[in-house]
Amino acid sequence: MTELASLHGQTTLSEPPTGPVPRDAHVLAGINRILQEALRASTEEELGRLCLEVAEDLTGAAFSFFGERRDSLDRLDHIAISERGWAAYAGDNPDYKARRLPNGMQIHGIFGQVILQDRSMIVNDPASHPARVGTPEGHPSLRNFLGVPLRRDGETFAMIALGNHPTGFTEREKAIIEELAPAIVQALLTKRAEIASRASQRRLLTLIEGIPQLVWTATRDGQWTWVSQQWVAATGLSVEESLGHGWLAAVHPDDRDAARRFWDGAGEEAGEHGDLAMEGRLRHVETGRYRWYKTRATPVRDDHGRIVEWFGTSTDIDTLRRLRERQETLVAELQHRVRNILTIVRSIFTRTVENGGPLDEIADHFRGRLDSLARTQVVATQTRSGRVDLENLIRDELLGVGAIEDDRLSIEGPDVALPADTAESLGLAIHELTTNALKYGALRHPAGRLHIAWHLEHGSNGKCELIVKWDETGVPAMPVPPARQGFGTELIREALPYGLGARTRLDFRGGGVLCVITLPWINDEADTLNRSTEG
Repeated sequence: MTELASLHGQTTLSEPPTGPVPRDAHVLAGINRILQEALRASTEEELGRLCLEVAEDLTGAAFSFFGERRDSLDRLDHIAISERGWAAYAGDNPDYKARRLPNGMQIHGIFGQVILQDRSMIVNDPASHPARVGTPEGHPSLRNFLGVPLRRDGETFAMIALGNHPTGFTEREKAIIEELAPAIVQALLTKRAEIASRASQRRLLTLIEGIPQLVWTATRDGQWTWVSQQWVAATGLSVEESLGHGWLAAVHPDDRDAARRFWDGAGEEAGEHGDLAMEGRLRHVETGRYRWYKTRATPVRDDHGRIVEWFGTSTDIDTLRRLRERQETLVAELQHRVRNILTIVRSIFTRTVENGGPLDEIADHFRGRLDSLARTQVVATQTRSGRVDLENLIRDELLGVGAIEDDRLSIEGPDVALPADTAESLGLAIHELTTNALKYGALRHPAGRLHIAWHLEHGSNGKCELIVKWDETGVPAMPVPPARQGFGTELIREALPYGLGARTRLDFRGGGVLCVITLPWINDEADTLNRSTEG
């Protein structure tokens, strides 16, 4: 206690006992109480007050304190002040009134001699002691003093000090405190280890609960001994339900044999080779579906290298796995599309050249067809599904030649998303129709009209078809077909039926071209698209 920094008077220095000191029943009871109560104390200070209470009861001291030497060696921090010590203070210091322990006290005065000389000390006439340094206001007057060092590994690291025995301290009281000292040190160090262990456990649990993985521990045969809250939240299995082999209830039935085999490799020899790992599916309580997890188990060994348990984590890789599968699918689709595009380009080039004509004209036709194909590819790669909106496909072709929707041009139809391969062929057909209309048809003549429409039609057999109609009117031309079949005519009449299973109609009428393309369509897509259009 701070007031003891001012003690002065006669001093009795005692050598440490050289032989066994007789213990009476009261001292043994006090030692047992300290060791037993240490388990129940929640803090060092609470334990310290208990030790001081026992010391005061056995010696008859009026008050006491328990302090520890700092690493700086010249300062002392209080571990505890007894209840009687707090009650004896009569000053105005707000820290004492709030029962805040004083720390950083300079080691000097009478109490300092206990630590500096590493000796037990009795002072029954403090006023005449040469080491006295004065008493702060409010501290109780001191009639006598007993101080005993507390040792750890043979070195003094703390002390216990008692004050104001009714008749003065004797060798008997000193012997009692010296007998209590080892128990006080043991209780203090045990409590510190316990507090440090609890703090470590709290930090570990905080760390574990802050990571996204599901964490668990298990024996060598796969019987789980503990699970984290992440596991409980993800699977819906309680801690009790998951222990032993209960965790298997969350594993997909098709993966349970693999999970059991996983633990077949958990022996000493397998543990020498590092962690165990596997991928499997766990059922999620919120969605009811199974998700893929990467599970790893790391051996925990004792001082002799033997495996005592396994520490495991299960990491959600479902999204990563699906992305990987999606990537593999996209790579395969890309390879197919590249081959398909090269085939289309080769065919376009061959048919363009075979149609003959001036070189500039051949180059223009070839460039226009490649541009049409490129526009389709750009749109297809901008969507996750790889599909192309039919209306945008048509408008892009018309905008490419400067045609905009007005009283001469109308476009109508529901939302339809074309697969990439369908969009490539249909886009080329629209390009050829647009080029022909620009050179000879409705887009060239002021009186010409062009109406483009499409719809989805359900048949009585449950099948669905996409019907696209290109209808030109008002073109001053004779109702006769071209003298020779060009690339566009061959594409519509032969390539579309062959490549897409389409039915096509291409008429060169008086007044303009009529083209009807009928494509088979998947029913569920048609239903979805119709619902989207109607909504």
